[in-house]
Amino acid sequence: MYTSSTELLVMTSRSARSKDLNARLDLEGLKTAVSRAIGICCVDLKIKAEGGFNRVYFLQCYGGAEYVVRVAFDRFEYRGMHKMESEVFLESVNLAVPLIVIEVATIAWLAQTTDVPVPTILYHSPTDQNEAHAPFMVMEKVRDMTLDKRWQTMSLAEKHVAVKSLARIIVSLAQTRFDSIGSIYPSSSSSSGVVIGPMLPPSLPWFFTRDISLNSGPWCTERDYLLACIARERAWAVAHQSELEAKWKDEDIASLGWDSILSGYLAAYDRLARVVCSLPGIDARLPHLFGPFVLVHPDLNNRNIMISAADPSQLTILDWECSRTAPLWALTTIPEFLSKDQDAEDPSCPDLRQAFLAECELRFPDPALWRSQRARAGLMVLLESVFSIAGTPVDRKNCPKCNVGNMTTAETCEACGHALTILVPKNTRDGGSGGGGNTGTSGGGVVTP
Repeated sequence: MYTSSTELLVMTSRSARSKDLNARLDLEGLKTAVSRAIGICCVDLKIKAEGGFNRVYFLQCYGGAEYVVRVAFDRFEYRGMHKMESEVFLESVNLAVPLIVIEVATIAWLAQTTDVPVPTILYHSPTDQNEAHAPFMVMEKVRDMTLDKRWQTMSLAEKHVAVKSLARIIVSLAQTRFDSIGSIYPSSSSSSGVVIGPMLPPSLPWFFTRDISLNSGPWCTERDYLLACIARERAWAVAHQSELEAKWKDEDIASLGWDSILSGYLAAYDRLARVVCSLPGIDARLPHLFGPFVLVHPDLNNRNIMISAADPSQLTILDWECSRTAPLWALTTIPEFLSKDQDAEDPSCPDLRQAFLAECELRFPDPALWRSQRARAGLMVLLESVFSIAGTPVDRKNCPKCNVGNMTTAETCEACGHALTILVPKNTRDGGSGGGGNTGTSGGGVVTP
């Protein structure tokens, strides 16, 4: 849940984004700006790829030198899904400037203080006040291939080398230390050169957050962090009641025990907030709940990992614009390309997944802590499933036990009868608002996957 870019949906179509960028981007001006920045005359510029937040160009200079230029889109439109891919709520947000600032600051900090392999940034312009009329950055070209393009041709032994190398990178990130949860920004007044500031929508986990005017952190505790995510969604539902009612106008709300769509959404958010407050140790000073926190790359898929053709242990991690600091458990999840969803396509995936997990546990200084944080990450995934069940009238999730039957608002699997048990504290089970109630482990907080 926390490492997948599917938490984010950039809704402006690729053609619309391209049209907007083409209308304002001066390619000759971009070549001029880059030439001045790196001191070499640029002779050719070719589009390599487009992502959710930027367009990538390969730049060729006199003498054969090649560089990578990433030009940021200046606006993104998000939709809130609530687990329905057809539901569209568009909000336009200007994010290009801070995203470039965050990525540059994060990569610079990693290069200076860790052994995490990152690309080298030669220059960046965080605003459109330049010859290109768009924010951009220039990086050294990594002369490797992305892991997704090499994966199918790699031997099993090479794959084992690569996943163990990735595990060591994860452990290096797990040993970073920050005193709050948010995004990294540059700071001339800090001894480390960075400061933790607000977490922008592309970096926010769990839900499809829409309004950047609401609480974006930074947060000093895991509890505040999770409750803020819920509160943001709750506030959005209140502000967009008419859209919610229009979307679900054909649903039989009475059969769900709801007075209205909005009341159902608010009940789900409040219920989830009470469950968060009942999590074991949520208010205890346990490791990594009150800090120190660690740096997390939330989109560590094989398209963002470069691998050397000569040595599969040599990796480079790309695309840090959505990075954030978070509790340790956010780092212990399985990378998307090693998840159980890939087992059918890659028979070696279960073995590679176990090798990755074993290497993480072996390399981390406190294996018992690592195991406990992995369990907590699993709990967060379970909570998201509960939100889906309680918060969306027509959502149906696969049973976590048999993975076949659907679980509906009754929270009981239609195939095997498994009940998904989540109990809020006794003193808040029959009412109250999000964030209240018992904050210890007694009187509730029982979770049975």
